[in-house]
Amino acid sequence: MKTLLAAVLFFAPALLWAEPPPPPKTTPEVRARLQVEAAALEKQALASPNDPELFTRLGFTYARLDQADDAQRAFENAVRLDSKKAPAWYMLGLIYEKKGLKEQAIAAWKACLANTQDQRARDTAARHIHHLSQP
Repeated sequence: MKTLLAAVLFFAPALLWAEPPPPPKTTPEVRARLQVEAAALEKQALASPNDPELFTRLGFTYARLDQADDAQRAFENAVRLDSKKAPAWYMLGLIYEKKGLKEQAIAAWKACLANTQDQRARDTAARHIHHLSQP
């Protein structure tokens, strides 16, 4: 019993500091399904070009496919149609930041912050704005 307790006390802190496992790779089946979904959403977007929710869903689908340029285009369409679309601004902040577009990223994060009531999103946006505003 003492050995078990000692082992738990010794190894438990190490587990807390361990690196999280890497995210699972997208399987070919999931990737194929997402590509079909993206194609269907593109068709719907042609039929309903004024639906910001549709473009937001399309952006998330492209983001899951790691197609940043297509995701950016879709999210930009979403916020063009509805400037209060906080999830689209959030994703644009990430995309612009990853592409090194600092000023656009700051503007997107500020728009996200201004348009969301979700505290986690607000905290994340504020952290990114602070980080990007550093010299």
